[in-house]
Amino acid sequence: MVCAVLVDVSAAGWVLGLVAAGFLGYCSCGFAVDMDLCLLNTDISYNILSRLPADILVQLKMVSKGWQHFIADPDFMRLQMKMAEPILISGYFFQEKYLYCDIDVEKLSYIPIKAKETKIYQNILEFLPEKVTILGSSNGLVCCRSCIPSPDPLIYICNPVSKKWMTVKWDRINRKDYIAFSFEPSSTSSMNENTDYNLVRVFEVDVHTPGKEEFYFTFETYNWERRVWVKSKEICHCEDSLCITKYVLVKGILYWLTDGHILLMFDIANELSLLITLPIPFTEGKLPEICLGESDGELHCVVVSPEGLMIWALEDCFSSNWDLRSFISFEVMEEENPQYLCNLAERVSTSVGEKVPWMQLLAFKDGKLFLRVSNSAYSFDIQTRRICFLCDMLDLGHEFVGATVVPYSVTMASVADS
Repeated sequence: MVCAVLVDVSAAGWVLGLVAAGFLGYCSCGFAVDMDLCLLNTDISYNILSRLPADILVQLKMVSKGWQHFIADPDFMRLQMKMAEPILISGYFFQEKYLYCDIDVEKLSYIPIKAKETKIYQNILEFLPEKVTILGSSNGLVCCRSCIPSPDPLIYICNPVSKKWMTVKWDRINRKDYIAFSFEPSSTSSMNENTDYNLVRVFEVDVHTPGKEEFYFTFETYNWERRVWVKSKEICHCEDSLCITKYVLVKGILYWLTDGHILLMFDIANELSLLITLPIPFTEGKLPEICLGESDGELHCVVVSPEGLMIWALEDCFSSNWDLRSFISFEVMEEENPQYLCNLAERVSTSVGEKVPWMQLLAFKDGKLFLRVSNSAYSFDIQTRRICFLCDMLDLGHEFVGATVVPYSVTMASVADS
């Protein structure tokens, strides 16, 4: 069942607590009995249940049809996203990408981070009408597109928990067509695509004129009311290319990593762009491993240095001012995780510049880093300095360099009608 796969935790403690509070009744044979909806739909019920984490509510929906109807109500779901604890990462989507081929890899894996043992699932998005390539995830919603080749390619926005989705027409298909997505639920009770969703498309333009070659980026945003892509007047001159899915959307600001290790910034509301310098020293041919991510509402950049991990936060979206929030030495990482890590400094330094480095940073979200060390995948908690083994990389695929890793959080977010 999808909810069990995405959550992979037991709701027994929460259910027993609700029983004690009088919110669930059990018959003598041990099965839950349906509750009168008029009793369930009270201010007290809303106040208590809306504070429960989404992963618990997903399992409580299975108690009865009454509970399922109550928890699936759009007004309740929106209130829950405001009242509950901060939305925490639940796991990672992983999908390979051929570096020199336009054909997409159809295999899409999901790895939960709370599993007591190694678990990899490949059927989380099987409810969609076709195989997809994942583009991103935000507050419980996943954005993906049709795998190429496809007779009628579409962009999908879905919630794997509810198995609901909507589509956006994907025209002007091009290998250099980069799509970014974010979902920021508004405070109003009704779903509003105009304010809740951001869908941005970035194009690389190469103009050849006699004696001159010009490179720049153009931008398009999706207008949900008119259901059309709208081209921005803004352009940004840059000779570097964007890295596939290496982007972060923070508070309406898009940041996209380039292969020149600078950031392309685009302010969606004001249609302004800027190139931001990353806080990393490097020499030609020896670029360090870096990863973009969002934590506490800020853009973060995690960098592998010769001595350890540096975690930087951008102080101002219209500048290149970075603040070094944390440094974690390889020595400390090994001391805290001796069963997994050994001789990191030597192995990392000797693999700099190689196609497959010893340590590779693949995703960062809410203080948790998805990283590959040798042939293993781990989730590393920046705060506690502890590593959690996820799986062997060979169980996910073999194209480590071109892989896309997307952090995912379970929520009750509803999907607007297409």
